[in-house]
Amino acid sequence: MSVLAHGTASATPLPSSWKLKFAPSFSGTKLNTKVWATCYPGASSKGCTNYGAGGAEQEWYQSSQATVSGGVLHLTARPVATSGYNSLGKLKTYECRSGMVTTYPSFKFEYGFVQVRARLPYGKGLWPAFWLAAANNKWPPEVDILEHWGANTISKLYLHPTSGIRQGAQYNAPTANSGWHTWWLYWTKTRLTWYYDGRQVYTTTKGVPHQAMYFIANLADTTNSAAVTNVKGTACSGTLLIQSVKIWVP
Repeated sequence: MSVLAHGTASATPLPSSWKLKFAPSFSGTKLNTKVWATCYPGASSKGCTNYGAGGAEQEWYQSSQATVSGGVLHLTARPVATSGYNSLGKLKTYECRSGMVTTYPSFKFEYGFVQVRARLPYGKGLWPAFWLAAANNKWPPEVDILEHWGANTISKLYLHPTSGIRQGAQYNAPTANSGWHTWWLYWTKTRLTWYYDGRQVYTTTKGVPHQAMYFIANLADTTNSAAVTNVKGTACSGTLLIQSVKIWVP
């Protein structure tokens, strides 16, 4: 997996004929739960944990950790012991609680242009991500627009195709924790292309999904991450700030 210093400069690849179909506001003081769910589909009413990552993640997601203020969505991780369940449905105490949102209740799409304006938290064990999951709740495919660990200056992206090997790349993002930054995913019938701040960082024509998917943003925590050992401070402490999520479709 190669590192791209900046990527290839590009004007927006969004076709003029595509229509903006998803552009909810984060105004007010309450998250619009008709648009956003704060857990994975079918999860416990008491909250939910990771998406099949087993013991690697230490958070239990709760709706209280997904808040809105100042026109911005806040997904907040806190090092507070939280009672939840493991993958077998048995009680388990997690080391921290955090927040996530999905468009599963309101918006699924097949092919589209996704734009996320956000500021990442850099910190011990933190694992913010934006990604697409299959609307039929079967894995794979999965399209990871962004994954970031700890306080590294490198961000990553992945494609888990329905068949074949995982694809991906990594790129320098040393200031993603300050100011506002933009991530694009351009998904057509024949190609997936990722951009960071208007610069192309990866593209592929192999394993492109051909099914409805939905958007997820979450702030996970993993003490198994190498980032845990080289960052000072308390693990599972930080906030992923999202200014907007917009999706255009053909």
